[in-house]
Amino acid sequence: MKRNHSGTPVMMIHRWNRPPLSCKPCREKKRRCDRNQPCSSCTQRHIRCEYASQSEHNQLSGGNSRAVPASLNPEEVLYRLQKLEEAVFHNPSGATHQPRASPANNEEHVSPTGFTSVNSHVRNSHNEIYHTRSIARHLPEIDEARELFRHFVVTIGPTFGVLHLPSTKELMEQAYKTMLEGQGLDTARLLLLLSVFAGSMLAWTPQLLNKLNATPTEAQAAFKVYTRLAISILDYSQPMEPSTTALAAMATLSHMVGNSDGYPYKLPLIRFRCFAMARAMQIHRLDTPKSCEQRKLKGYDPIELEVQRRIWWNMVASDWLNSFSGGPQEGAYLIQPKHMMVNYPTDVDDEFITPTGILQDPPLSQPSALSAFIYRVKLATLCREVVDAMPSIWLEAQEPDYETILELDRRFQNFLSELPTFFQLDPDSIEQSQKICEERPHIPVQRISLHFSLHTRLCRLHRPYHLEGVANPRYAYSHRACIQSAQKVLELRRLMDDAGARIGLKPGRFWTANQHCFLAALILATDVSFNPDAPDAEARKAKVLSAYETLEKSKEESSILVETIQKNMQTLIQQNPSERRVLAGPSWYIYIQSYSRYIGNTAPHTNVPPEEGVREEEWDQLWSDFLAVAPGLDIPQWNSLLDDMDFNFGEST
Repeated sequence: MKRNHSGTPVMMIHRWNRPPLSCKPCREKKRRCDRNQPCSSCTQRHIRCEYASQSEHNQLSGGNSRAVPASLNPEEVLYRLQKLEEAVFHNPSGATHQPRASPANNEEHVSPTGFTSVNSHVRNSHNEIYHTRSIARHLPEIDEARELFRHFVVTIGPTFGVLHLPSTKELMEQAYKTMLEGQGLDTARLLLLLSVFAGSMLAWTPQLLNKLNATPTEAQAAFKVYTRLAISILDYSQPMEPSTTALAAMATLSHMVGNSDGYPYKLPLIRFRCFAMARAMQIHRLDTPKSCEQRKLKGYDPIELEVQRRIWWNMVASDWLNSFSGGPQEGAYLIQPKHMMVNYPTDVDDEFITPTGILQDPPLSQPSALSAFIYRVKLATLCREVVDAMPSIWLEAQEPDYETILELDRRFQNFLSELPTFFQLDPDSIEQSQKICEERPHIPVQRISLHFSLHTRLCRLHRPYHLEGVANPRYAYSHRACIQSAQKVLELRRLMDDAGARIGLKPGRFWTANQHCFLAALILATDVSFNPDAPDAEARKAKVLSAYETLEKSKEESSILVETIQKNMQTLIQQNPSERRVLAGPSWYIYIQSYSRYIGNTAPHTNVPPEEGVREEEWDQLWSDFLAVAPGLDIPQWNSLLDDMDFNFGEST
């Protein structure tokens, strides 16, 4: 793929500022225009024939310039003012407009009458228009945009579920029509398009790249460009007008950023902007009796209403899931259920939600495009209940009663048992759902993702007790449950590859999947090293090595993953002196130095000269060496290590 002088792939740049050739009345009425001045169509109808560039030029260079027509938009007014400034201050006509330096350069000019100057308002409007138009130049052409949208629908859509895809496609088509007519694009629609295209590039497949005549490197570059441009819209000084489109755009961008490793510091800001706008729009009161009554009296758009519910519950689910996922924010959530009244979105396919109403309302036992979304919300509710039941443990005030842990475990187990057949993982249920999965190839991915998310939480619930359970019968259940869930996480991570391949989804690119997989593998590693004589120790060690092979294959997809693994594994040699003595053997130093060199760095805090880097086929032996020397750590040291790693991973997401 060709690139421009700045390195941006040419496929992402298209100039939309070419003025339309037909006159304005013919464009509006969709008449044939012979492009004369005036054209024959306008002459025959005795109406004013006006062209986009001609009207501005005539009114600036001659004719009646004493008054501004009421219908003139701010961009046209600013264009006139800028031309006048160029004439007075000798600005080159092609130069980017910069405000002149003055003591009050950052303040609005107030006229003697006390009203804000029109020029100031027009300048702000122009700056926003210029900003969005410069960004819109990076949008792909319409054929490529349609291809990217189709790919988003197949790969990202089933695991996201917020957008009403038919109306989003219509919005995209209308946006491109608007740009081709020479008009500007509002920031909300531009942000949504950039976020969708970023998602497609994050989930690229060889088939998609073949259609776009692009390479994987160019796809990764495109993802970064689209994401960076989308973030620049949110960072711009002029905030977006509150709208459902703006909310959907921020929710989509948040999903993309949250599943990549390039912008971890931006994710909380995007989520909070979305939440603040939703509150300002009173989305949290969407289904109060008063709101329902007003909709009956005034009417409403069912599509917009359903999308608003999806946006709200997507924010709520992310907030509550993150409150029980490890990291600095664990143990607290932002959205209080008592302060909201919003119904679940309707569990129905998008095509049955129309501007005239919802054509179906099937039960949860029947699959739809939104089934996984609903059950993700239900799982998030369980996570919130965990936080509510154990507030003291997050503050390190006291240990919770162990019966509380067992009760919460029962709630998770009940959640699993109550899943519909097509989301169950037992062989009989999978066989019964085979036809459904053929009709809906995204179901296996949704099924695996739900179980993966649940078992990571079960690991988290029982992890403080699983090593204690080796010697203390009181915690024996937590030991078994933690190990079983960790094994399940690793098994599901392997199943993700096969299921994802059916819809073109590659789990190795998604940061959260790799994060949980690493932590589950480390839990098994601690168990093997702490109890090396267990009957199934060799089998567990094989699962650990297999998991790290999977993570090693993901190193090219997620650079921060391997950097974080490196940082966390080095925690082992930053413990107290007694631990250093345990880990001072040559095998461990060979591992740390070789692994560090393998991913491009050398390990700090060591006094041993770096060894030569190892080949990829020696990966298993390195981890075998680690498992051989690690048993010297005691229970508190292992728990401290796991907590530190959990916290560091949380900081990176």
